[in-house]
Amino acid sequence: MGAYYGSIHIRSTDTEEIVEIVKRLAAQEKLKFLISPCINGWISVYSSEKGQNTTVITVIAQQFSGHLINLILYHDDFFYYEYYRGHQLINVYSSEPEYFGTISKEEKERLGGKPEIFADLLAELPNNQTTIEEIAEVLIVRSEEERAEVYQRSLEILKRLQSDANSSDMSEMPYDEVFQAAKQFSDFAKLFNISNASTCYEYLQDNEDQEIERWSEFVHIPDPAI
Repeated sequence: MGAYYGSIHIRSTDTEEIVEIVKRLAAQEKLKFLISPCINGWISVYSSEKGQNTTVITVIAQQFSGHLINLILYHDDFFYYEYYRGHQLINVYSSEPEYFGTISKEEKERLGGKPEIFADLLAELPNNQTTIEEIAEVLIVRSEEERAEVYQRSLEILKRLQSDANSSDMSEMPYDEVFQAAKQFSDFAKLFNISNASTCYEYLQDNEDQEIERWSEFVHIPDPAI
C-alpha cells in the first residue's frame, strides 16, 4: 500500500473566512480539519478520512467563489484533482480514469484534464513563470508498454543489488518513474506555488509534521480544547 492523501488549496488571504466555513462543515459532516495559514496566497485545508471525501470541496465551493484545487493521491496508484472557480467545477483530472472500472469515452475525455483553463489562475500568481505547456507535461501519463519497461528495469536493478552483498547503492532505481502518480502530484502543486501538499490530516496528527511549513500556525477544527 502506497501513499494515500488529499488536501484542498484555496486561493485566499482571509483565513478567518475559511475557518468559519470549515467550522460549519465540520459540524455538518462530522469531520475534523486542520487549516494552514496563508502561504504564497494559498490556504490549505486538510480533512479527516485522509482528504478523500470529495463532498468537502463541493460544500466549500458553494460558499467561496474564488479558486479552489482539490489534490488527491490514491495509494501511489493515481493522481486526481478537481478545480473549482465561481462556485462551479471547472476541470477534473485522473491519471487512471478507469482505475475503478471501464467508463465511457466521453467520461475518459472529461477526466483528461484541460491545462488551458488554468490561464487566469496563473496570471494571478506573483513571480510565477509556470506555463500551460508545463502543466500539460505534468499531466501526461505513460503508456502500458512504457510502464512495463520501467517495471522490468526496476526488477533487474533489485535482483542485481540482492545478488551483490557488497552493494547498497539504490541510486539507479527509477523512483520517479515507478511512483509516477506521486511525482505528478508533487510537480503539479509546485507549478502553482502550493506548499505542504503531500500530506493529509491523519499524517499530520501522527506527528509527520517535521517538514511542514509554518506548522505552529495551523488551526484545528473543532478546537481540541473544547
